[in-house]
Amino acid sequence: MSSPAPSPKETTPEIFYTRLSPPPDHNRKTPPQAPIIFLHGLSSCHLEFSRTTPFLSSTYELILVDLPGHSGSRALPFTLANAVNALAHLVASKVAGGRAHVVGLSLGGMVALEFARRHPELVLSVFCTGCAPLGGYQKWFISRPWLMGGIEMVAGKLSTEAVFWGYIGVDAVPGLRKEMGRNGSMELLGPGYGACTEVTMESIAEIRGVRIAIVAGGRKDSVEQTRATGKVLAMTNPECRAFVVRDAVHLWDLQLPELFAQGVRAWVEGDELPKEFEMLN
Repeated sequence: MSSPAPSPKETTPEIFYTRLSPPPDHNRKTPPQAPIIFLHGLSSCHLEFSRTTPFLSSTYELILVDLPGHSGSRALPFTLANAVNALAHLVASKVAGGRAHVVGLSLGGMVALEFARRHPELVLSVFCTGCAPLGGYQKWFISRPWLMGGIEMVAGKLSTEAVFWGYIGVDAVPGLRKEMGRNGSMELLGPGYGACTEVTMESIAEIRGVRIAIVAGGRKDSVEQTRATGKVLAMTNPECRAFVVRDAVHLWDLQLPELFAQGVRAWVEGDELPKEFEMLN
């Protein structure tokens, strides 16, 4: 489905990104792989993938984005439309061949799904995690973004380093908490949580022509919602799959970075995913 015409409130911003390119191979017989774009979670930044990229950067060109409202793109207001428009501009103007694989986590996963819905012609595949539309009490909280944002801001300011990273379930990442603190304003958190309610089962059912893997971290994410999302995706594209990694927390790119990279590589290359990926549909 092509993108609708932007409304007067939508912009096409230039977003900040870091590009990691593989070393030159003068003996290469085939064209280099299409790039992989990485989209981080709410209040985070491209540093979120710092433990994953070393397992991929020797083979793939990697584009690590700061979404609107975050870190290097902080001056740009975050809306789901702005994020999708910025990604479309990035791929169309900065990516050779005009198509890319997309990896998204949490809010980044929801942006990836909406990007695939609006611009399937720019997307080769999507690997996303922690981004199934929520139900039950989680949906109730997310539908009150200013409440969620306020809780996150207070918790972030009061938590010690050990408590902060212990709650997330990963070891500390140099520089990332500082960036998350700088990003953690109500101007971002309110619209960010609000955007999580815009990606629904109905909108996901509109995605056409994109091979998508949606993954749940078994220790934090909703496995059943991920299963249901996989079924919806498979109705229009039988190549789409849903998985759970049982030992994974929400930010498992930081917890299990090598496995995360192995999953990305396998999905991008059309291979079988590692045994830790339990298929849900």
